[in-house]
Amino acid sequence: MIKKSSINTRSGDQRVSVDLQDLLRLSQNGRLLSLSTLRRTSSQAGPHMSRLLARGMEFAESRRYQSGDDIRNIDWRVTARTGRAHTKLFAAEKERRVLLSVDMQSSMFFATRGVFKSVQAAMMMGTLAWSAAAVGDRLGGIIFDGSNLFESRPALGKKGVFPFLQRLATQANFLERRKESHQPPSAAAMDRAITHLHQIAKPGSLIFMVSDFRHLTDYAQNLLIEMSFHSDVCLCFIYDTMERELPKNDYFPVKNGMSELEINTHMQANLANYHQQFIERKGKVASLTSHRHIHFIECSTEEDCLEVLMKHFSKR
Repeated sequence: MIKKSSINTRSGDQRVSVDLQDLLRLSQNGRLLSLSTLRRTSSQAGPHMSRLLARGMEFAESRRYQSGDDIRNIDWRVTARTGRAHTKLFAAEKERRVLLSVDMQSSMFFATRGVFKSVQAAMMMGTLAWSAAAVGDRLGGIIFDGSNLFESRPALGKKGVFPFLQRLATQANFLERRKESHQPPSAAAMDRAITHLHQIAKPGSLIFMVSDFRHLTDYAQNLLIEMSFHSDVCLCFIYDTMERELPKNDYFPVKNGMSELEINTHMQANLANYHQQFIERKGKVASLTSHRHIHFIECSTEEDCLEVLMKHFSKR
């Protein structure tokens, strides 16, 4: 029997930080998931089960254009060089490309209950990494913060999992990273990350992005939609309970490391405005599921991320 890695078993420093051993222990949990089929939740429209896109197609060679060839596959570079129309030929990839994008900006190092959003994100992506490796998918990904973007190139098996998990453990280690100076979360950082995803995603890829999506721009949304034309995109929305709704009739000091303000929740207008901002942020991400191959997964800092993933990707 596989023991689930519940946040209830994490205490002290484990609630704010992740190390490599934490992520390595998720290998058996990854086998509980099936990334070939998405199990829709009751809150989502459409059929109960959704088959994800098949493995992608890889460029093989170019040849002279023949009558009946798809004009969308014309190789314009060869055509321009030779002066004669050429078309691209493709071969089915032997393994699918699974790309994991993890937001480790400063707003992810926060929670009032459960574990930090950064911990939840790391545990979720670690489980998905092992699940992809277990079925022979080619795993890669990017991890980004306010100023840096780290890429782990797609590779099979442990060659794909280990480099990604090592970098993920480093970036999610709050106990070490709190000594650094952090850039505030920004739209530019998320735009840069999604642009890079767009560049490395091949047709038939399965793409996961985990974030609190505080700075999702129209530009980034358009890139996600473009990727969904040929790949499945799963947006994993991580949030803390207090981000959704503040307790009533109290005063809350809030600090960002440089300044401090106080939120007065005795005033109903403040509560309503705060709650509306969360609804709009979540809705902005969830609304992208109107596009066929974009999927939405939400997980609070109090939930067991494995249980959340199993609701969507359970083998049963």
